[in-house]
Amino acid sequence: MKPFKFKLQTPLDIAERQEQLAREELLACITERDKIQQELKWNVSRLERMKQLIREYTEKHSSLQRVLLIKEFIPVLTKLIINIEDRLNLAEQEVERARGVLLERTKETKTLNKLHEKEWQLYLQEWNREEQKLVDEIAITGHFRKSLS
Repeated sequence: MKPFKFKLQTPLDIAERQEQLAREELLACITERDKIQQELKWNVSRLERMKQLIREYTEKHSSLQRVLLIKEFIPVLTKLIINIEDRLNLAEQEVERARGVLLERTKETKTLNKLHEKEWQLYLQEWNREEQKLVDEIAITGHFRKSLS
């Protein structure tokens, strides 16, 4: 009997590679999102520190020039935070898109793997039938020879 050959092996290989690439893309998107989240967290804490400094300087009646300088920096920092939040939203959307692509690729790969398994099982059944037929022929021939002698 000829050896097993899956007719859709090339598409299966391609689907598996595309699934792997989709996984890597999702991981890259998640890494980028996490990096932006850290940047946002750092800038929010920086803004809180600035506000705390203003409170401390006004309570201690410190230099008015320092307080004004910090107050001028707060809107800049707020705009930066808003910009980072926008980037974070875009990164979240990219993560969701990459998840969707990975889900599609995984479904495609699973479908092809199921077809492969089904064909393999059919091949094994056919191989067992052929083997059983051969064993039966050997047994019949042996029995026939025995009865002739």
